[in-house]
Amino acid sequence: MYERLDRLREEVSRLEKRRDDVEERLKAAKQKLKEAEASQILSEVGALKLTPEQVSQFLQMAASGQLPTMVQNPGMGTSAIASDDVPNYSRSLDEDEEDKEDYLDEDE
Repeated sequence: MYERLDRLREEVSRLEKRRDDVEERLKAAKQKLKEAEASQILSEVGALKLTPEQVSQFLQMAASGQLPTMVQNPGMGTSAIASDDVPNYSRSLDEDEEDKEDYLDEDE
């Protein structure tokens, strides 16, 4: 009569153990990620060869908005490219087709 309850209790116990194992793995993965991020930051800051005072000053400028506009380059990290330096690719397809036609007309 209580076999069903015993089976359900066993299942709950197994699932709780699996949950605990997954939570431990998640905690370890988060710690590894945090360490890797810190290592990457230290590596990039070290490559700049700045003194601690210069790093502090740079971070203060960044926090206060005194640095130029930054543009995100996929796969390349963030680089200091002013938004005015970014090419304008907003030409329509019609303009591109007209350019092709003009080029073809010149050959004739």
